[in-house]
Amino acid sequence: MKLTKTYTLYTFLILVLTVLLMMGVWFGIKTDEHRNILKEQWSAFERYQSVLELESRLIRKTVYDYAALDALQAFIVSNDTAWGRSHLEPLLKRLDVDAILLFNARKELIYRFDTSAAYTIPDLHRFSAQTPAFKEFFSLDAQTRLNQYFLAPLYAHNASEEHPIGFFVIVRQWDQAFFHEIAKLTRAQTAIIPPLSDKEQLEMPFLLPLKALDDTTVGFLRFEYLPSALMFMTELQTVLFTAGSVILLVAFFLFFLLTRKTFFIPIRYLSKALKTKRYMYIAALSKQKHELGEIARLIVEHDQQSLQLNRYTEAVDEIAIVSKTTPKGIITYVNDAFVNISGYTKEELIGKPHNIVRHPDNPPQFFYDMWQTLKHGRTWKGILKNLRKNGQTYYVKSAIIPMLSAKGEVEEFIAIRYDITDLFEQMEHLKKENVLDLPGRKMLFESVEQCLDPHLAILNICGFRDINTLHGQAFGDSVLQHLCFKIKTALTQCFQLFYLQGDEFALLCCETLSYDDFLQKCDTLLTRLNDEGLIIAGKHYAITLRMGIANGNDYTYNRAEIALEEARKSHKALVVYDDNEGFSKKLQGDIAWNETLRDALVHNRFTVFLQEIVPLNDTAERKKYEVLIRLIDRNGTIIAPFHFLDLAKRMHVYHQLTRFVIQEAIQAALELHCDVSINLAKEDILNVEIASFLLSTLHHYPMLKKRITIELLESEGIENSPEVKAFLQTARAEGCLLAIDDFGSGYSNFEYLLQLQVDFIKIDGSLIKNIDTDSNAYETVKAIVTFAKSLGIQVVAEFVHKHEVLTRVKE
Repeated sequence: MKLTKTYTLYTFLILVLTVLLMMGVWFGIKTDEHRNILKEQWSAFERYQSVLELESRLIRKTVYDYAALDALQAFIVSNDTAWGRSHLEPLLKRLDVDAILLFNARKELIYRFDTSAAYTIPDLHRFSAQTPAFKEFFSLDAQTRLNQYFLAPLYAHNASEEHPIGFFVIVRQWDQAFFHEIAKLTRAQTAIIPPLSDKEQLEMPFLLPLKALDDTTVGFLRFEYLPSALMFMTELQTVLFTAGSVILLVAFFLFFLLTRKTFFIPIRYLSKALKTKRYMYIAALSKQKHELGEIARLIVEHDQQSLQLNRYTEAVDEIAIVSKTTPKGIITYVNDAFVNISGYTKEELIGKPHNIVRHPDNPPQFFYDMWQTLKHGRTWKGILKNLRKNGQTYYVKSAIIPMLSAKGEVEEFIAIRYDITDLFEQMEHLKKENVLDLPGRKMLFESVEQCLDPHLAILNICGFRDINTLHGQAFGDSVLQHLCFKIKTALTQCFQLFYLQGDEFALLCCETLSYDDFLQKCDTLLTRLNDEGLIIAGKHYAITLRMGIANGNDYTYNRAEIALEEARKSHKALVVYDDNEGFSKKLQGDIAWNETLRDALVHNRFTVFLQEIVPLNDTAERKKYEVLIRLIDRNGTIIAPFHFLDLAKRMHVYHQLTRFVIQEAIQAALELHCDVSINLAKEDILNVEIASFLLSTLHHYPMLKKRITIELLESEGIENSPEVKAFLQTARAEGCLLAIDDFGSGYSNFEYLLQLQVDFIKIDGSLIKNIDTDSNAYETVKAIVTFAKSLGIQVVAEFVHKHEVLTRVKE
């Protein structure tokens, strides 16, 4: 309780001192503000008086000057209206006054010229001989209209008497327009008030007395000026100070209540709880004078351990690439270094499988061994080849540590990596440079840019990876060296040879050869190399090369790469890419689809359609569906996988889509109590994470046995892959059924069916759609069905689109 009372006292003292300090500052500010306002008002008042003086000075001078004119004195006697009209009346407009009056020696009005304004004609009988020669005075009428008079007596120059022969008066009425003009000049307002007592005059500053002809005061002009900016700031400061004071008081009060509830009361209870324990450290803690002292040692020890752990974490985060994943490989944390090296944002990485950065060159067995090590709770160490978002390769030295729970189960994985890309690139560069002595990719790009009409050929060795696997890396380097020498020997000087990567070379020719001659020489070179092979250490080795050719300045390298890829897919030795305009359109289309696919991944705009597989009879216990993925773009358009699956593979997100389809298929089977069929490609099966996910899911739901069918494409040649066979055997043991999709679309191998022991075959739609009109298609389908029935394999027909086809299928 001592700590509580002390804290309360200190809080109250701080509050009082704070309020006093704020009040002192506020009063000081208000005093300065009042002084500044008063100073500015006096300045404005002096400016106002100056403006009035300037307004009157011209009229006063005119009155003096005219009073001295002999003609005006003569006009008093003659009353010549023509002279008055030409000399006096123009003064109204020039001086902006309201009337001109002339009085004779008996102070009677003899001439009057005025505007339509109403004014009072002064009574000059109160004007004595002792009155000064000039008089300026005011009058107020019943309507509180203010008139200003400028009076000058007229004396004859040759007369000896001192009495005037007449009086010259100019009248100006101070109407609203006059006050408005004065306000525009002085930024102040003027009010006419009746006469005041001396005490009232003292209480009301900024007054100008208005003297009558007999020097009595008829009223006052009250000057009113408030600096708007200062007044606004004053009011604003007052409001802010008041609001701040209230907020401060409320904040202190709430802080005290909150502190009491969340700090003092729990501390007091904790103190009592600790005092009831009979641990050895209680004696030391009880010697402290307050509750916090009693738990200080525990807090210090905990803080020291936390600080040390945080320092370790910060140190690792600063110097290493760090990520965390779930036991299923889903990313839950990445540091800035991971974001920088991968090229993805944190939003793009969190929640995605870790294979988002996996390079396809890594063999499946490599990751299988890694996962086996991690699943047993052991740390894995090694070098990984990864892929950035932009498609570039980087290498990291990694250590992946399983974090185990109290029960010994893996809760998450923490991966710590170091970027060794520069080291790999330097080693690779030095190695290839020493072996081949050829310029690389960078030099090729620079050379292409310098050419006006470049001709480019990219060639590579078919099966070079198998050569390295069978004969070793040293022999592979020897193959590259001998091939380089043979190409150099066969080429003329107009060709430049570059080494790109792995087993890829480039031939560049600029303007010295025509494009047709370049194609002919490349074809001749390719034929020679394929026919002659290589002689290495006295032995002949046959090699097969393929080549992609492109020319022109736009996307030359990219089009040559596409031509090479087409040669690889079509099993051709040489492919020429000459569709320049088509490539540009294709590139723009790929960019658009790339954005659509990434947007769909970020916003989870994928769905599945269930296409029913209808039996020819009604004996099926449950309905069966084939699960098909679809993409929904920003406009809500549903897009078939034909448009984005190949792109997903190039972007290395294909396995994310496969995982999504598996999850949705399992969910549909459970909720709809139906059978489902899932399409898997060879690369899905060879992906350790996808294969493990599917098998673990099947094992987790034993009720789905015989209800999940895996469809395999006949054209992928999976029968020769031991990894695929092993997976299919495990999947069959978990209760999966197997089907061959698009059977009959290629070179159908019936032994294929025997090796895989499939349960279904789906005959390709290209045979089914014409079965009612094409006898060859009918006989082919009939042979397939007869063979399948003899093996007990069920048959599914695709593309049954009309009644005639359905009739033939039933036969």
